[in-house]
Amino acid sequence: MWEFCISINTSHHQIIDFVLEKLDGEIKDCNGVITCLNKGQCTDILVACNKFEKNRLILTLQEIISQVICYFYKKSFLMQNLHIDIVDNVSRQAFISALLYFDNETDSYIVNKYLEIGNKINIESFFNFRLQSLKQKWQELVDISNQNEIYLYKDDTFLELIKFLVDNIEVKNDVVNIMPLDKSYGIFDSKFDIIEPSQDMDEEKLVTDLIALSPKSINIYCSEILSNKIKTLICKLFEKRVKFVKETVN
Repeated sequence: MWEFCISINTSHHQIIDFVLEKLDGEIKDCNGVITCLNKGQCTDILVACNKFEKNRLILTLQEIISQVICYFYKKSFLMQNLHIDIVDNVSRQAFISALLYFDNETDSYIVNKYLEIGNKINIESFFNFRLQSLKQKWQELVDISNQNEIYLYKDDTFLELIKFLVDNIEVKNDVVNIMPLDKSYGIFDSKFDIIEPSQDMDEEKLVTDLIALSPKSINIYCSEILSNKIKTLICKLFEKRVKFVKETVN
């Protein structure tokens, strides 16, 4: 058997849940086992599989650890270090989301460059001690934003910056559809299968989800229930990718 341990700060509940969810299906597929041990300030996620499944599981672990660093740790870094007093929370969250996914390919490359899968990894220590170059890269992005804060108070300048970031995020989905759902709206894929349900869906989440999904095209089937403000923002950020569709898909 090959065994591996991921050690995570116990206070990082979202990261623990994310790792467990991502590993669960893969462990079942390779007939492995997974368990979670709370050790006070630290939680250990232990996985084990047959040695012939080791390489497959290592690839999964590399991808999961990269996602943890490039999403959860980067988001926390941005929230702690950005000092931009944007009153409009929708625009502020759109800006943070665009920064979060901007140049994600390089971020992932740096993580994997320093990531060595042995038998155990402490995520916090790995980030703090092995990924100094990545933190420096993020800090440079934050510094540029903070130093030019005064220009970001101009709507046109701010939206152009967000649009530039959005335009430079790798396309991850061909088509997404925004459709009426439960007296609100939800996000569906090209086959009209639900991606993001209407539960807890608000205009702020809609914009940040669209940035995260980074679609090639966006079909909006519920124009009448979206505010003019949010429709204008989506059109400015995604421009020619946006199409308003009147007929409802059955």
